[in-house]
Amino acid sequence: MSVSDGRFDVTNPIVVVRLTTGLFYFPHAISKIVGFAGAVGFFTKAGFHPPEAFVVLSVTMELICAVGLTFGVFTKYLGVVSAGLMVVAAYAIVAVYGLGWFWAGHGIEYLVFWGVASLAVALDAWNRNPGIFGLFAWPLRKVKPVAA
Repeated sequence: MSVSDGRFDVTNPIVVVRLTTGLFYFPHAISKIVGFAGAVGFFTKAGFHPPEAFVVLSVTMELICAVGLTFGVFTKYLGVVSAGLMVVAAYAIVAVYGLGWFWAGHGIEYLVFWGVASLAVALDAWNRNPGIFGLFAWPLRKVKPVAA
């Protein structure tokens, strides 16, 4: 992987979104590691049992997404995984605090934005390289005009 392959081309807006989406996971995961007891308490209130296992699973998945999205590895898959993590996180917030929008008041606005950004990154990656799952990318494909 070299810098010249475009994975870190910050003039490309989707690369900036991918990098931001991946880098945001590092403090998110580290806060669960440092505050493990608090995370276990929150996961308990949210109804995840056994909560310790779910905290470890959450940290593991967040670190996988952090590394993969930051370095542009398995982007089309990890973007979907990241969006799924945000859905689960939004569920947990709603289960513990009730439905709210503004993130500063325990709302889900930040998680919704992060999830949508993750899906945008995944869809862009799928559009550029659909692989065996090319059927999922068909609405995004641009038809190139035929030269007359």
